[in-house]
Amino acid sequence: MKQKIFLLLIVLLFGGKTILPQSSGYSLGQTESLYSELAQAYTLQGKEMSKEEEDKLLKNLSAEVKEKLAEIKKLNKNKYFQLLREASHSYRFNGSWTLGPSLATGKSLNNYEETLKEQKEKAKKQAELEIDVELLALKYKDADSNAKEKIKNDLSGVLGVLFNIREEQKQEEVKRLEKRLQDLKESLQARKQVKGEIVQRRIQELLGDSKYLKWD
Repeated sequence: MKQKIFLLLIVLLFGGKTILPQSSGYSLGQTESLYSELAQAYTLQGKEMSKEEEDKLLKNLSAEVKEKLAEIKKLNKNKYFQLLREASHSYRFNGSWTLGPSLATGKSLNNYEETLKEQKEKAKKQAELEIDVELLALKYKDADSNAKEKIKNDLSGVLGVLFNIREEQKQEEVKRLEKRLQDLKESLQARKQVKGEIVQRRIQELLGDSKYLKWD
């Protein structure tokens, strides 16, 4: 999950102001705010937090997730703080990253609420599975040989489900990119047909004549 956030920050840093509004429906201000919060979460990975901040983040999570995080806290406090921050952000921003691709691949605006709900549930599920993986890995270190075998089997099952979710996300991203490419091709073709008009309009803008083209 840490690598995922890092890659996301790279995307936001070098191309987020153009990528996010197109793919997710974010305005520039929302993009910058989201980048700021994610950047802060990344720099605070594993660092302790105040009781007030901890309670605030825990409030967003389900009882089951809180219970698992409490177990992780006993085993590795730094890992606990890291996962708490990541899970909280997943719960808050889930759906936003993939809503754009869903709409771009054929879902109408009438299905907005349904699509958003689906994406939220997927994001929550992924966050919970990531916590399961970390908890099992921590338990494995201090387990006896018999328990270790069971933990390995459990870990294999959880990772299998997590893999399927991640692959589904990649497939949606491929569809989004294919749709975006198709839109760009159509745009290029259309612009070629009205090249003269576009060039003349730009000349008028550069020479200050465009004011005569305004309706009012």
